[in-house]
Amino acid sequence: DEAMEAQNLAESARERAAAAEAAATRSEQGRREMMERLRHLELIVCGAPRSATPSREEQGLWPTRRQRRQRGGSDYVPAAGTQAPAQESSQERRA
Repeated sequence: DEAMEAQNLAESARERAAAAEAAATRSEQGRREMMERLRHLELIVCGAPRSATPSREEQGLWPTRRQRRQRGGSDYVPAAGTQAPAQESSQERRA
């Protein structure tokens, strides 16, 4: 009787393992399809797939937002060749 119960448990475990494997496969296929859709949309919007090109931050050319914050800077980075807007005093605003 115990042997039969052990056999039933083993069969149940095999079925659950097969179901988990099938779910993982579907999930991976879904992820691949989403990446293909993303690249397609990027191609339409940007003219080139952005996800295939590492960002300047990823290439290490620019510090990441986290690195800027850790150094006491802000998330704001002025565009190249420009300066951050000057802060006016409250008196200047009233005038």
